Amino acid sequence: MKHSLGLLLGTALTFLIALVAIRIDTLRRATALVDDIRNIDRAPDPSALARALMQKYSKHLVTKNCEADSCQYVFLFSNRLISIFHLAPRSEIEVYFSIFGNSLDAVHVQYTCSVFKTNSPTVHVQEDFCGARTDIKCDHFDLNPHGRNVGPTWNGHVEFGQLATEQQKRAAWAFDLTCTTALNGCNDIAQLLPTIWKLTSSSTVSSRLRSSADSIAEASQPLP
Repeated sequence: MKHSLGLLLGTALTFLIALVAIRIDTLRRATALVDDIRNIDRAPDPSALARALMQKYSKHLVTKNCEADSCQYVFLFSNRLISIFHLAPRSEIEVYFSIFGNSLDAVHVQYTCSVFKTNSPTVHVQEDFCGARTDIKCDHFDLNPHGRNVGPTWNGHVEFGQLATEQQKRAAWAFDLTCTTALNGCNDIAQLLPTIWKLTSSSTVSSRLRSSADSIAEASQPLP
């Protein structure tokens, strides 16, 4: 009897340790992925690094679409093991690489929590790479929603150019990746990307940084 009880407790402890290890590994992998993406524009050759990352994560490739001189590659990452055991709602990170000719045109990350929930909170972050183009400044920083006490709270977009400020880039890539392992997940874009948005009510957020589209009147208002 004692032997059976000890075996049962040992099995349960081993299972709990395995679950903790899965949580830690899920967060570690998500963090490493985002670190790889946000470091692309720091490389001497961003296009070469993008190609290396696409090779590194090739087993996660789900879609490849090519037309003329442009191609888009989509990679999917999730917390599948955690969600199977109901330790956290299903979360997904989709990474899109857009290639024009031989050059990286844009990298886009879509981060979603509670995938099967109505209006699952999702943030989209895209960095545009301008390369040798001289027709645009490439320092844009656009947010939607932006301003004070605006909606929606469940869908947010950030798009910026390669020449945006370091402060803007750091904020744009500062996902709260603990949403992938949190027991109840995360409920809004302010939780997914708290460096960009602050929740001000159940249906509104305020942006913490100014968008390139902000009006003069908005620019005179203090940020939250």
